[in-house]
Amino acid sequence: MNQTLLKYFIFTLYCISTFNITNAQDFSQSGINTGVKIGVSKLLGEIPYGFSEIINEFDNQAGFSTVLEFSTYLSPHWEIGSEIGYSSLKGNTFNPEFSAEGIQDGIPAEIIEPVQYSNKLFGQNLFFRYFFKPHYSESLFVPFVSAGGGYLNFHSKFKYIDAPDDDLLFGKGTANYSRLTIPVFILGTGFKTPVSQHIYLVTSIDFNMVNYDFLDVVHNYSAEGNRLDLIGLFTEFKIGIFYSLNKPGENKIKQKNQNKREKASSSASVYLPFSK
Repeated sequence: MNQTLLKYFIFTLYCISTFNITNAQDFSQSGINTGVKIGVSKLLGEIPYGFSEIINEFDNQAGFSTVLEFSTYLSPHWEIGSEIGYSSLKGNTFNPEFSAEGIQDGIPAEIIEPVQYSNKLFGQNLFFRYFFKPHYSESLFVPFVSAGGGYLNFHSKFKYIDAPDDDLLFGKGTANYSRLTIPVFILGTGFKTPVSQHIYLVTSIDFNMVNYDFLDVVHNYSAEGNRLDLIGLFTEFKIGIFYSLNKPGENKIKQKNQNKREKASSSASVYLPFSK
């Protein structure tokens, strides 16, 4: 873990702890949740700003994806959290035809042999989730939507399929190539499934967008040789197990009792014309 990632992680944990302490008196179900999700990731393509098409120059394949997550509840429907993640994107083509041939550094004027790319993405995100049911619901299906953002560090390779792993046509963050870090914006959805008082499962699908055309490690150019402005889009499907440090069972009893007291108080204040 580099120094920037470590500082960002510590800062996020501080923010979560601050939210938790601030809301503890107003929201009895706040607490720290932690867990790990694993799944698959895949490049969907690169999209022009006008969303007129999806550009794919490779046969994209599924890779491995995982995150370590920390979060806290802000209310019965809202959650804030942070995650440290890794995603692998990969693909190949046996009939290469790239707009970058002869233009991008390291790319030959003509590629006729099969090539492949691999892109290992490391980063951290800050996110919010909105639950359509109270998050402490005993239902096996507690759906949510989420949004967030963060950054990605690229470890990228583009090479001939038959070439050694260190014999690259182009790359980033590896060998003698420069490092690349870019922002990422995330939209997702999924559902939570309680298992016990403190343990629950989360199933999610996320769509990750970056304002840079390098997810497949090859830039895209116009017929005039100008770099195209594209949005890179990849998806992740993950399932994870989580442990919650709060006591949802006790809090639900407290909330039910509070609701009963409020209802009784409201009923007592109703004017009855025949009462004396």
